[in-house]
Amino acid sequence: MKKTKTKLNAEKRKLALKGFEKFFEQENNIYRKEYYSQKEKLDKDTINAFETATQVVEKTYPPKDVAQLMTFQKKYGDACNVVGKDSCFHFKVYDNEHKETETNYNGQTVKKELKKHFDFKLNGNLNGVDSYSSSNDGDKFAFAYYHDTLKQKDLMPNILVKQGEKSSPYHIQHADKCRTELGINGESGISQQWKDKYALDVIGTSYCRTRVINIHREDFEILCDWQSSKQKLLSAYETWQKNNIDRLDLVEKTIKQYSTVDDVIELAKKIGFDLSERDLEIHSTEISFYNTNNVAQLLNDMKPKAKESRADKIARVKAYQQSVAVN
Repeated sequence: MKKTKTKLNAEKRKLALKGFEKFFEQENNIYRKEYYSQKEKLDKDTINAFETATQVVEKTYPPKDVAQLMTFQKKYGDACNVVGKDSCFHFKVYDNEHKETETNYNGQTVKKELKKHFDFKLNGNLNGVDSYSSSNDGDKFAFAYYHDTLKQKDLMPNILVKQGEKSSPYHIQHADKCRTELGINGESGISQQWKDKYALDVIGTSYCRTRVINIHREDFEILCDWQSSKQKLLSAYETWQKNNIDRLDLVEKTIKQYSTVDDVIELAKKIGFDLSERDLEIHSTEISFYNTNNVAQLLNDMKPKAKESRADKIARVKAYQQSVAVN
């Protein structure tokens, strides 16, 4: 007796998509490995950077002076309220430790102030420029770093990657959910923990943008490397997620053409995804005429692969030329 083929419907296509999305997410390809490798490196670079920042800040604001001012503050109140915690700092390289120059507004060549803003908050800026711009790179980094945490909460940490240059109420809603979970909206939870963990005592009531602290060139470079490490983590994350999004988009377009569960299962099997009919929990009698071979090949082609070496490329070309000659 011929087996009745199970029919697809809109709800079951959604279940199939979720299955493919989870498969792509957990697939141990080079993009995923690069993300976790960069995250591990960043953790080490952050420790090194904060230790460096601590030494520099405490040299400018010695702990004994801070303690003494705190004593006066307790005794005299607001009149001596000049000590506070900060987790972002403006560092300027000593002028005698670099030769960089720039042209001023009069066209004169003058000594350049080699300085940057280093923000240790979770969603702190990534480029060293302190501004009130609407750039969300800090949020992108926070979502990327806490990808696993947000996924466990059934949230969408890759929402800003999906958004791209366009924004919609859908993107805004899901991004706000991630911000709320991380405590970015209102500085609480994980966000507050970062702020507290990477805070140092400073003297003065001005904002960090007006509090410039001198730093040696080699220490400045350590902090620049840490900032670069944050950028590399975000870049690795976006590369990984964009690839997943592109492949899932192809799957979605493809299974819209399918009418039976067998076609979806066949496609999944050809890319190494073990999908069963039970996963979709549907029944049908329709026969699909859509060929899965081309789509499966496209998905495999889109899968991240190691960069081909020159030797491998030559061998591949030779093998192709030999096959042509034989045929």
